[in-house]
Amino acid sequence: MSFSLELRFHPVYELLNSLHVYTQPSFYKKVELGTKWRNEIKKTITPEFAEALESEQKEGLGLLYEYIFSMEVKNFTIEQIIQELLRTEEHEVIDFSIKHLHVPEDKRASYQGTFQKSLQILQSWNEEYFRHIDPNILSTLELDFKQKLNQLDTENPIEFVEKVTNGLLLKGFTDVKKVVLYPVYHASPINTYSHYQHIHFYGYPVDLIPTTEEPSPRLMRRSVALSDKSRLQILRYLVQHERSFTDIVKFIGLAKSTVHHHLVILRAAGFIQVIMSPDSSERFCLREEGLKGIYEDFQQFLKPNRE
Repeated sequence: MSFSLELRFHPVYELLNSLHVYTQPSFYKKVELGTKWRNEIKKTITPEFAEALESEQKEGLGLLYEYIFSMEVKNFTIEQIIQELLRTEEHEVIDFSIKHLHVPEDKRASYQGTFQKSLQILQSWNEEYFRHIDPNILSTLELDFKQKLNQLDTENPIEFVEKVTNGLLLKGFTDVKKVVLYPVYHASPINTYSHYQHIHFYGYPVDLIPTTEEPSPRLMRRSVALSDKSRLQILRYLVQHERSFTDIVKFIGLAKSTVHHHLVILRAAGFIQVIMSPDSSERFCLREEGLKGIYEDFQQFLKPNRE
């Protein structure tokens, strides 16, 4: 398996990420910003826009996301990108996704009539929410991007993806020619990803830097992850072999929803490696790198370097 790696940063990616988190229950119920953040934002946007985000108008956002991630955004502002999109015909966008991203032709019908509505939603989201976010969020993402960029040429691509995403291990994607990594904040501590035939996009979570008086988000996640007996038993079960979700459910004897909840927590803490392949469901194993970082995290908090 061989592919090229590309690291990206642009505020428009976090604009998309924040909108995706807000509109998808599978995300806002799992991310650390959580339902509380969503409810607070819902109070600040106009009722008409809040209703649009709850309705079928949001269903075509996937096409817009695909196209923006494939655009050459360069140094354009978000507003300039939106203006460029407003000049783009819907059929061009659909044709691009089918031809270059190899989206199935049978999705054409479901895409038609969605692009302009999705673009209006994105524009309103930027005006009513995103342009008012803490500027420290974007500066932190850009800083992390630059740090990762300096490491890019020194590591094996598969290992680099695994480290940056805190445990996603790609196997068997022989058709993939490029993997694109970009930092995200709103989805933290969850990875986001979009798979197409020849290209994968992964949003890897980045935390805001805490003060020296506060435990880091990573330390808190790891502490919480290790505080439950069932999660400790799952980790022990994953020591020697790759296991499927079904294997884990059978072993631990809990409801699927409960096991899923435990795995989300363990994945967020970096204790589990998630093996992804094109021909099978996810498999899991213990992530030694995550365990090795526990002592370092505690040391950094208990004995911070002070001048």
